[in-house]
Amino acid sequence: MLKALKVMASGAAAFLCLSSAVLAQFIANPDFSQGDAEKGKQVYQRVGVCVNCHGWAGDGESGRSPISHAGAVANLRETKLDAQGLYDVIRCGLPGTKMPYHDSVSYKDDRCHGLLMSDFDADQQPIRGKTFRENQMLDLIAYLEKYVVGHGKPTYEECALYFDTSVDKSCSYLKGN
Repeated sequence: MLKALKVMASGAAAFLCLSSAVLAQFIANPDFSQGDAEKGKQVYQRVGVCVNCHGWAGDGESGRSPISHAGAVANLRETKLDAQGLYDVIRCGLPGTKMPYHDSVSYKDDRCHGLLMSDFDADQQPIRGKTFRENQMLDLIAYLEKYVVGHGKPTYEECALYFDTSVDKSCSYLKGN
């Protein structure tokens, strides 16, 4: 009986190691075609509250409370990042900035810039944001690529699409632009 338990334990350990390797590979090379832009809008607005910093339009200026002090927030409408670049920034954040990381294992191993949290001074550690599941990251990227990245100056039509029911109140400043 003891021998059987040892065999089961070593088999379980091997399975966990293999599963971790497969998971690490999947995370490193996500399938961006699996993202849902409409679900990504919910991640942008409510889960990650990206809107609080980047604004409704993703330009770092539009909205109720973007913190675009002296260009501190990326203008996602003008970013040159591709899907993989967006994924890496969302997952790992940008150390030394206010951009938080949204992956629960970031900086626990070296998958983010080859760094561990212990590599940073206490006052320079990356900021932890709300944790996203893998599918939420893919959905958010789909949303950004469909509605934000490369779209230039925000329009009334985009604002109306974003705000749905509160268009008159939220988008009136864009009428005539």
